[in-house]
Amino acid sequence: MNIKNKIFIFLILFFSFSKFVLSYDDINDLNLVEPGCLRVSTDIPYEPWEYKSGDEIVGVDIDVAKKVVEKIEKSTNSRVELKVNDVSFDTLTLELVNRKCDMAIAGMSASDERRKSVDFSDPYFVADQAVIVKRDSNIKSPSDLSGKKIGVQLGTTGHTYCEKHNYDTHTYNSGVDAILSLLRGDIDAVVIDELPAKRLAQKNKSKVEVLDNFLFSEEYRIALPKGNEKLKNLINEALAELPKNFVEERLAQHSFQEQDEKLGFVDQFRVNLIDENRWQQILRGLLITFKITISSLLIGVCLGYLTALVMLSKSNGILSKFLKFIAKTYISVIRGTPVVCQLFIVYYLLLSPLGAGKILCAIIAFGVNSGAYVSEIIRSGILSVDLGQIEAGKALGLEDNQIMRYIIAPQALKNSLATLCNEFMQLIKETSVAGFIGVTELTRAGEIIRSQTLSPFVPLVTTALIYFVIVHLIGMLMSFFERRLRVSDKS
Repeated sequence: MNIKNKIFIFLILFFSFSKFVLSYDDINDLNLVEPGCLRVSTDIPYEPWEYKSGDEIVGVDIDVAKKVVEKIEKSTNSRVELKVNDVSFDTLTLELVNRKCDMAIAGMSASDERRKSVDFSDPYFVADQAVIVKRDSNIKSPSDLSGKKIGVQLGTTGHTYCEKHNYDTHTYNSGVDAILSLLRGDIDAVVIDELPAKRLAQKNKSKVEVLDNFLFSEEYRIALPKGNEKLKNLINEALAELPKNFVEERLAQHSFQEQDEKLGFVDQFRVNLIDENRWQQILRGLLITFKITISSLLIGVCLGYLTALVMLSKSNGILSKFLKFIAKTYISVIRGTPVVCQLFIVYYLLLSPLGAGKILCAIIAFGVNSGAYVSEIIRSGILSVDLGQIEAGKALGLEDNQIMRYIIAPQALKNSLATLCNEFMQLIKETSVAGFIGVTELTRAGEIIRSQTLSPFVPLVTTALIYFVIVHLIGMLMSFFERRLRVSDKS
């Protein structure tokens, strides 16, 4: 091989290696939460921008996010996976601040308050804020809203606008809930983006309508963590390179089909559970509920047992006093604060830096919450055992651990069984708030179906019926054990 060929091969290898190194550096410079993955947070339901079709989160915003992924892959010569995370709209900025995602796209606009916490991309769509009213309403234009009760989705620009203009504002977790409140007559109007407004109004077109005049306009942007200029530039380049009328074409693609709002029960059952195999969402949500409940109960029983032993300790040493102080503080704080606040603290403040998943955070939060109540149940059960039996055990020469194992524990378990089962029942129902951090448990699955069909009866009744059956079965199981224990007493 002559010298020219050697130089030529060397240059090829050098530039190939340089290109690999450069790409590797570029993808690292993006400071992604997970290497090789673009994590996107959004808020469903918000059709046609983001909603669930089967198991997949789809919509116009998701299509835009895919274009961002394509731009990142092209610029860094690296394979990038798109992962979409569903959370509540009002927690999207917290997701970014706590580095739970790389960007948030959910029909967001760049308000001054949000700019304090996150950065925003260039706009990719201009949206109008519409007003939905009942057809027999005396509200004919946005100027008639003064003195009326206005429903808005929590954390939206419509919420900010109505608060700023001193309207009588009522907040809801979703536009669907606001519309249902409007139909019940609890509020006089709903303020929401034009396209979701038309989607929500269409299902009840004989009862509500969208006013012709809009309240105000806003620009949709992508939110991302502060200071990540590399990612921000790539996002802006991706938005600039979007094909002409890209958003409009996607809006047409994701447009909803008109449905008959007067459906019988059988048709409602079919639309809500059979069509598109929506019953599978209920089943998966139920399995996640069981997973969280059982795991949390195990944590709660272990933590509660240890806490009860500390509280019942008769030692007067410094360590014992310190542990008692910790136990009392733990019980007081947990029993004195809402479980939702505890869930947010665990998820956003404590475990986010460790990269813990949402389900794990929910398990830990509910387990810690349950432990405080279980500790008091166990402590009261132990104290209910007659002291004479303990003295009898000592007279027989039994050691303390033997007295606890053979005399106190069996009677304490029997005395506490009903209360422990009630705690288990309560824990199952408490897991319904896990949807606040985006866990698709049973209640959240029902909400997603309700948002897809705009028919609340079947999803709500189905969810409630499942909870009732589970709790009833636990009650039957508890009765069985109580009867067995009474038989052993007689024998």
